[in-house]
Amino acid sequence: MRHFYGWATPNSQRVSIMLEECGLEYAVTGVNIRARQQFAPEILALNPYGKIPILVEDGRVIFESGAILLHLAERQGVLLGEDRATTLSWLMVALTSLGPFTGQAHHWTELAPEKPEAARAHTTALVDRVYRLLDGRLAEVPYLAGVTCSIADIAAYPWVAKHGWADRDLAPTPHLADWFGRMGDRPAVQRGMAIPAGARLE
Repeated sequence: MRHFYGWATPNSQRVSIMLEECGLEYAVTGVNIRARQQFAPEILALNPYGKIPILVEDGRVIFESGAILLHLAERQGVLLGEDRATTLSWLMVALTSLGPFTGQAHHWTELAPEKPEAARAHTTALVDRVYRLLDGRLAEVPYLAGVTCSIADIAAYPWVAKHGWADRDLAPTPHLADWFGRMGDRPAVQRGMAIPAGARLE
């Protein structure tokens, strides 16, 4: 039995979408990060970093969303794209730039008690650069790794869904907007974005 630990965060949604895309059965435990449940002893016993998502499969504990995506893609033999190196390249853009930059922008546009304009401008500019990169790529191919959906798209989608966190509108990047619509139409994406049931970031 697989057991998924997560919440309504983009990194967690990467994993729930992947599990749904693979058609796998799994149990779910919600870990409310706003209530700091990620630091509960039973979670720290699985991931000493105190972070979600976490996947337990066949007694093996896997944490960090990119590691879980790769594990599932390789084990199930799906969503690795036409060329593995290309898929990994765009996966790393989502893991190392899109997600972290959007998270930083969210901090300086919404969460921080003080919001210096220089910090807000710097972090939103980083997000804008990544969006322009993705838009250029998606002007050439329908999905980030090529002609089919891959783990690169799954890693990117939940963070693009939070474009408001970086004061972004998708209209200036029409190819990214079209891709976002295609991804959002996928039933597995719709199911995965709603797991855990009732989880909210508030």
